[in-house]
Amino acid sequence: MLGLNKILKNFYQFLVRKFFILIYGVITIAPKNILYRNLRIQEVLIEKIIYKVFNIKNCRLFTTSVHDQAVIVDNKLLSGPSFQLRVKEGDKLFARNNGHISENIVLKIGTPRILRKKRGKVFSLLSGGAAKTNYFHWLFEILPKIKILEESGQKNDIDFFLFPSISMHHQIETLKLLNIPKNKMLDSKKFKHIFCDELFVVDHPFRITNNTVEDTQNIPSWIFKFVRNNFLKHKSSNLFPKKIFMERSKSLSIHRDIKNKEEVYKILKDNSYEFIRPEKYNFQDQIQMFFSAEKIVGLHGAAFANICFCNPKTKIIEFKTESTGMNSGNIAIKNNLEYSGIICEAIDKLGGQQGKLIVPLKELVEKI
Repeated sequence: MLGLNKILKNFYQFLVRKFFILIYGVITIAPKNILYRNLRIQEVLIEKIIYKVFNIKNCRLFTTSVHDQAVIVDNKLLSGPSFQLRVKEGDKLFARNNGHISENIVLKIGTPRILRKKRGKVFSLLSGGAAKTNYFHWLFEILPKIKILEESGQKNDIDFFLFPSISMHHQIETLKLLNIPKNKMLDSKKFKHIFCDELFVVDHPFRITNNTVEDTQNIPSWIFKFVRNNFLKHKSSNLFPKKIFMERSKSLSIHRDIKNKEEVYKILKDNSYEFIRPEKYNFQDQIQMFFSAEKIVGLHGAAFANICFCNPKTKIIEFKTESTGMNSGNIAIKNNLEYSGIICEAIDKLGGQQGKLIVPLKELVEKI
């Protein structure tokens, strides 16, 4: 029965795609030797890094709101402002790098969504599926695009901002603090296929070499400065403990958790650490929480993005697998924090950062 349902579903999708191809036409790749009068490219320099700002007139944008963005002029797919994130075969870390334009999804399925027209100037901040829900990617991957556009002198003229999602509290809270009006926000889950008078797209803020693993561990300093400069001034006045352990919620602990939790928790409690789940607090409280902390311990996760709000010399201890890398360490080093990563054996291995981690207790006692 399941096999039949799958066949029927695939057949239905096939019919839908054929129907929309009849309406909107077949998409092909724009030849490299054609310079479209619709396309203008501006370069901006931020801390010795050159970013491109693409301005495309009278174009369509189609997105899966996950791993593909297609910018289309006269049914020609433009390679510069489009992206198609793919995992290389054999990559055990499941890192998605930007693939060749020939891999873009619209070349295979067309644009199977009703076209919605947005008059005026639209700025697309789409950047891959992780930013739809992940706090780290939102803070360091999506919001800094606003800075890149601002450097081009175009930000104040934008009529609509197209985001991966605007359904989560941290997304709305941060955009409000950046003075983005809610009536100018578009959610890619609703606006998957749009036509606009002018579209703006900027380069990825830190995917400089297109090696996602390496680039995520070497986020440029200007991004942290941008985040601190825009949000530290909005921290709350509430009081928080000086020593905190970031406890993961049950929903986040399905694939990544601490196996010897009882022993680890006892050591932390004996050393006066308070247990906190950052996601239970509003954004301004989270800023204050990390700004006032002196020692922070936690299992690798998106909440470590908040250590960019810490004061210099704050002590950071992260539990992680051997293959987790230095994402949090990079934030700590570039913000002058004292970082220690405790490498843990992972059982029930799921690959990469996942698994049930056994924290070495002796090392934990020494470092806290």
